[in-house]
Amino acid sequence: MNRADGTVRAYYPGDDWHVVGTDHEQAITLLHAEFDRRMTDPAYVAEHWERTQRHRDGLEVTPGFEVSEIDQGEYQRRTEALGEVRSVGDPDDQQGTA
Repeated sequence: MNRADGTVRAYYPGDDWHVVGTDHEQAITLLHAEFDRRMTDPAYVAEHWERTQRHRDGLEVTPGFEVSEIDQGEYQRRTEALGEVRSVGDPDDQQGTA
């Protein structure tokens, strides 16, 4: 969300926190970093899981927050694909440079 001062506010639907970056790219980077940090907090993980279950069961609706169940094979495919994307996109992960 662009702000009057030129900064960009980013948030996850349904959460009560946000980050502000100097531009869209920085805001998304900060959003991912903050989400990763929060996912190390057991209370946040429990709250996030409860919200996910309520959405899955049709008990709660938050615009922009969608939930669907996938089987183990689909989960494996997605995590492998994500790993490939991350390793290609991160020059620090590249090995074998001479």
